[in-house]
Amino acid sequence: MLYQPARPPFLRRHPVLAATAAAVALWWLWLGWFWPLAVIVGAGMFIAIRRRRRAAAIRDAGLRARADLEHRLCLAGDPRGTFGRFPAVHPGWYVSPDDGRLMRYFDGAAWTVYTAAR
Repeated sequence: MLYQPARPPFLRRHPVLAATAAAVALWWLWLGWFWPLAVIVGAGMFIAIRRRRRAAAIRDAGLRARADLEHRLCLAGDPRGTFGRFPAVHPGWYVSPDDGRLMRYFDGAAWTVYTAAR
């Protein structure tokens, strides 16, 4: 859940529904029905804010649980607790980030000057 792609906005997901709602809102304004329109817009904003807060609370609870797990793993000496989801890259020969035709030695912390043909 923490790494899901962001959903497109409502207007892009439901263009027909959004256009219909805008047309109805303009029609109600033309008829002079300000209070029903204000109540519906206010209720929609209330629901949207409530859903966003609930989603943020669920996301934060997941982050806290993951941080707690990694902290316990770190205290136990497990390397997964130190590096989290992304373990450290081991020293070795890798494709050079500067030139894809060369291999460059990575010492575990930084790239060295040593290169070799691929």
